[in-house]
Amino acid sequence: MKTASSGVRGVSRARHEMVDHVSELTLRIRAPSFPELLSEATRAFGELVPPTMRGRRLRERQDFEVGGIDRASLLVQWLNEMVYLCEVEQWLPAVVEEVRERGETLWLRASGVSLTRPFVLVKAATLHGARVSEDSEGLTAEVTLDI
Repeated sequence: MKTASSGVRGVSRARHEMVDHVSELTLRIRAPSFPELLSEATRAFGELVPPTMRGRRLRERQDFEVGGIDRASLLVQWLNEMVYLCEVEQWLPAVVEEVRERGETLWLRASGVSLTRPFVLVKAATLHGARVSEDSEGLTAEVTLDI
């Protein structure tokens, strides 16, 4: 926290302070496979969008390609693509229909719904602390969303 006072001559009671505040949401996902993990991440992200902002019908399918150095970065890039789609194109991916993972490239086909206005709650998914781990029951992921 940083406090400052006015630089005006004389005695002033005016003051301000800057307070650090962490605004983030951690998304934890569990799924049997990576395609199902991406699908669940898409569903989870969609839960952040208020129902009143969603169109009533699924809109045409779109294909997406994102790159990353590992599964955690691929997941983060897909979430950031959704942030862009919701804010700029006013389109929310709702159902992941197909996923292909080829090394450092992820290809997805999704259908979604139009939004009535831009959704801007989520600023970005971050790589900081992002992870995807695998065990005998499947995959677990954790990603932090800046809000």
